Amino acid sequence: MKRVLVIALVLLVGGWSMAVELALIPQPNSQKTLDGSFVLQNGAKVFGAAKSDLYTEKLSQAAGFKLTASDKAGMINFLPADGLKSAATKPVGEAYLLRISPEAVNVYADSYAGYFYGLQTLVQILEAGIHTNGTVKVDCLEVYDSPRFEWRGFMLDESRHFTDAANVKKLLDAMAYYKMNRLHWHLTDSPAWRIEIKRYPKLTEIGSRGSETDRSPDAPQQYFSRKQVQELVAYAKERAIIIVPEIDMPGHADAANIAYPENSGGGLTRSPGKWPNFTFNPARPQTLVFLDNILHDVARMFPDAEVIHIGGDEVHFGWKKWNSLPDVKDLMKREGLAGLPEVEAWFVRRMAGTVNNLGYVVGGWDEISARGLAPDKTLVFWWRHNKPNVLRKALDNGYSVVLCPRLPCYFDFVQHGSHKKGRRWGGFNTLDRVYRFPDSLKMLHKADYKLVRGIQSCLWTETMLTQQRRDFMTFPRLLALAEAGWTEPDKKDYTSFKNRLRLHLPRLRSRGIVVYDPFANSAEIKR
Repeated sequence: MKRVLVIALVLLVGGWSMAVELALIPQPNSQKTLDGSFVLQNGAKVFGAAKSDLYTEKLSQAAGFKLTASDKAGMINFLPADGLKSAATKPVGEAYLLRISPEAVNVYADSYAGYFYGLQTLVQILEAGIHTNGTVKVDCLEVYDSPRFEWRGFMLDESRHFTDAANVKKLLDAMAYYKMNRLHWHLTDSPAWRIEIKRYPKLTEIGSRGSETDRSPDAPQQYFSRKQVQELVAYAKERAIIIVPEIDMPGHADAANIAYPENSGGGLTRSPGKWPNFTFNPARPQTLVFLDNILHDVARMFPDAEVIHIGGDEVHFGWKKWNSLPDVKDLMKREGLAGLPEVEAWFVRRMAGTVNNLGYVVGGWDEISARGLAPDKTLVFWWRHNKPNVLRKALDNGYSVVLCPRLPCYFDFVQHGSHKKGRRWGGFNTLDRVYRFPDSLKMLHKADYKLVRGIQSCLWTETMLTQQRRDFMTFPRLLALAEAGWTEPDKKDYTSFKNRLRLHLPRLRSRGIVVYDPFANSAEIKR
């Protein structure tokens, strides 16, 4: 028999008294205990607006016995928010109301996402209930909950070392369980190209071979076929997650340029010889058409992405050859461009126009905030923690932003002082630093948050050859980021989070995820 996984605390949450704090991650923003208990029985019926095999599957797994969908009200019901009498408690958008009474469990929402997040909370409650003889007993309670930020993201770098479809699904399942809703999919970079574009087969025949640590021409091809992409987009959507693709340009382009060398604009200057084809030619008409065609195909594969990310970072490291390219010289003369920064800005505006004309917001790393893009059609990802002035200027110019600075949001940085593998650029990223973000960012004013769409962690995989190390570097920091993105600042409590986290580490391991144990400082996985 499982014991109830609760933490005995007396709290006041949103003015509601509660006797115990459930081990929920992320912490709900309002919850209260009700009298009595609810007993879920084997074979119970699930009814309501959120009809999905996924719902009954997840509830059955949590209960430990089979539940079935029904066309009539049952023991668990997903109901429209319009049925609630009090306007004050009617959830909208991603919000939900979960009410557990002795007779039934009702989840109220007005969107698929709202129902899904109510489901996740209920699943965690059932997993922690008293399981005995084909029943699960839980205390009655009410949770009224909604997220702090619209964008609660995780970026996965596929180029440097490849995470296959099965492990992407495992990641999506974990993200969904903790109410995260954006997978920023970094599909192309200098080491490898990871997405099939049928018009340009060499991108995967040649460009998908190898990784950060294997550049041999006969390295295995590793990429996602068009069919796999469509399956993963649908898989994510059912879990209330949007996959946002990134196709890097005009820098970080070696893999594409090895496949189609006529598009190359030259290589890195700080590491001569490492990435000799680091940039696309920013002015060659045929290269612009090549990139237009790729973006059109990407848009078809990610119809609900809203954002297509084009990178736009670190271009100056590889543009030295641009000065000698006839196409660039012609462009500078024709457009009156004074130097290479102006050439880069012209290129970014040109490609942003393609993305916008396809009906998408253009996303890019924070360098793009200085490229003259339309603020209402652009999303800036602030990554350079040492350049707060860039964030300040982006906000002052009206750009929406996603906060993902290297400190504390890059998960390739070590997470404990004893670890040897990973980055340390002026510090590293412990669990508590992730948890306290973005409230630790003192430069932001209350008014700035109207332009902050959300927060995101980033997993760059240069030092992560194996899935075990990628997991180790991601978990449990991803849970801290999930709560930081969901829970309001006055409800966050790091001591409480750590207590709840102790009970979630075994759940992660049961999913086949390798986790770092911050309580035991478990051995570092170095490959």
